[in-house]
Amino acid sequence: MRSIQGSARLAVTVRLLVASLILVSVSDAGMAQRTIGATRAAAIAKAPTAAGDTTALLTKCEASKSASCLQMAWLLLAGKTFPPDTTRAVTFIERACTAGDTRACGQAAWLLRQGRGVRADTAKALTLFSTACDRRDAKACTSLGYMHEMGMGTARDVAQAAAFYDRGCAGGDRRGCTNLVNLRDSTQEMVLSSGATSVSLLRESCTMKDALACTNLGVRLERGRGVQANAVRAVALYTRACQDNVLEACLNL
Repeated sequence: MRSIQGSARLAVTVRLLVASLILVSVSDAGMAQRTIGATRAAAIAKAPTAAGDTTALLTKCEASKSASCLQMAWLLLAGKTFPPDTTRAVTFIERACTAGDTRACGQAAWLLRQGRGVRADTAKALTLFSTACDRRDAKACTSLGYMHEMGMGTARDVAQAAAFYDRGCAGGDRRGCTNLVNLRDSTQEMVLSSGATSVSLLRESCTMKDALACTNLGVRLERGRGVQANAVRAVALYTRACQDNVLEACLNL
């Protein structure tokens, strides 16, 4: 009997630990996977095969035509006309950014931050995310907030992180809203956008299919934090998030 009680206490301890961990701010990995996946798809669909075509692309890219620079990057990522070369591809994506393509700034920044097929350069990634955020790319603002929260390429600055998450959230990136709520909960110092509450932002983000937001909303419903406790609803949210491969939701369930 003592063994069973001990196991039960351990299970409760583990569960509470998991529940507390999911309130820590999360990364923008989901956005990054979608971005890189889209880039690969574009590489397969748009990569020309004739040498003359690539010469024309290079000429146009040199003339600051962002679309041509991106097509060269897709060629290098796809490895169809040229051998695969992520380092050169990032160079062309950066050139597209310089030529005015805001999404290219965020794509190059993510590759440089993660060091995926290229040497990691968090300082440069920070600059590129900043450029994209200034051009009103909401996802880039969220990524910038994450880098400030984690101290990547810059000194850790929670206040700056909250400000960038707020900009991402206001610009329509639901992950920015989720991260802002989590950061506020973990520090008890941040102030949300006027009129917004943690629960309202999580509900909206969950409605927009942010599985991590659904998980955190489930925690609040289970515990009655800022909302009337509702275990049935919490289970539904955990189930939904677990099906979207959020490990913490599966464990909470």
